[in-house]
Amino acid sequence: MTVTYTPNRTAKIILSIMLVIIIVIAYKKRKSLTSLAMRSINFLKEKTWDIITDRRIDTLHPLVRAKTKEFIIRAQNDLGIKLRVTSALRTWEEQTRLYNKGRSASGNRVTNAKAGESYHNYGLAFDVVEIKNGKAIWNNPNWEKIGQLGKSLGFEWGGDWVGLVDKPHFQMRFGKHHTELAQLYRSGQRNGVFIKLA
Repeated sequence: MTVTYTPNRTAKIILSIMLVIIIVIAYKKRKSLTSLAMRSINFLKEKTWDIITDRRIDTLHPLVRAKTKEFIIRAQNDLGIKLRVTSALRTWEEQTRLYNKGRSASGNRVTNAKAGESYHNYGLAFDVVEIKNGKAIWNNPNWEKIGQLGKSLGFEWGGDWVGLVDKPHFQMRFGKHHTELAQLYRSGQRNGVFIKLA
């Protein structure tokens, strides 16, 4: 048995009002955070040269995915450099394990950021390495070119940091310090694992 519903005049008016409200909200927000993703939306349809990179990009915050994919594709097309994303979203638990290395756990120190202090923890940061002849090139003479490309797309580059330089690292802050992001995260202002930045 199929049930059909035909809205009466009142329901049509309510639906129309709701549609207008949604359009007005979308119009007001169009120049904010979402415009950043929309400018590069076509890159979301493309694949990079590397399926591992594509999978890692998919773990990033929706507002940085398109720019990250554009970065990887343009590095290959404009610079002839094949970049692989080596790290993207990192859970707070993963961050704690990394922070403990060389401290309370065996191994060398790999980060100074505790859980909640890294932009990786919010899907707003990623690390890359050039892959050449199947090998990762960490000591790379191309870091400056890679860094400049990332910055031209709106990313902050760890190669510009004073003190602890981190050339493979790129991030977008969206005007928020990690303490603000941690507060939003802890207070539940998120969609799934991603902070609501608007």
